[in-house]
Amino acid sequence: MILYLHPTNPELRKLNSISEDLKRGANYIFPTDTVYAIVADANSKEGTEKLYNLKKLNKNKPLSLLCKDISMASQFIEYLPNEAYRLMKKITPGPFTFILKANKLLPKPCIIHHKDKHIGIRFPDHIYLQELLKIHDSPLTSTSVITDDEYLTNVDDLDYQFGDKVDGIIDGGIIQVEPSTIIDFTSESMTILREGKGFERI
Repeated sequence: MILYLHPTNPELRKLNSISEDLKRGANYIFPTDTVYAIVADANSKEGTEKLYNLKKLNKNKPLSLLCKDISMASQFIEYLPNEAYRLMKKITPGPFTFILKANKLLPKPCIIHHKDKHIGIRFPDHIYLQELLKIHDSPLTSTSVITDDEYLTNVDDLDYQFGDKVDGIIDGGIIQVEPSTIIDFTSESMTILREGKGFERI
């Protein structure tokens, strides 16, 4: 089912409904600042398991955590280096994934299948997810929508592939795919794992 939100002032009623669905274990597809992504409530075992099954992901593969701001993210990070904090303040929200060591407060569905306890944190620069995260007030987990090594970039293709498998697909138009830049802060110094969108801003 394709759903439509106002492009500059997303309807709170619709976002509230989506938030409640996610808390009950729903999966939705949202546009982000990099690709379309399948999202679930990070605290929902049902929603997270459905997401893994939907993408046929290896359950040792960690999912990204979508947070509304640094304050929310810091609740789930064992240690936030000053370098990471300064960089987050400088370049987020934006197309960046920060790899950090998670603490014991990280939602269990996000780490139950993997042992290194590292988590990828995203602060997406897209109004739909930003407004949803404000309402939801807890992190979401996500994975890119990709089939046969090809990203799906418009809602018609998404609806054809996933329309009967997710609870809704948010129309964000055709997205120009450019994966996020991945920055690792799990060791003593910052490491760029992938030069993607926004790399020139670092």
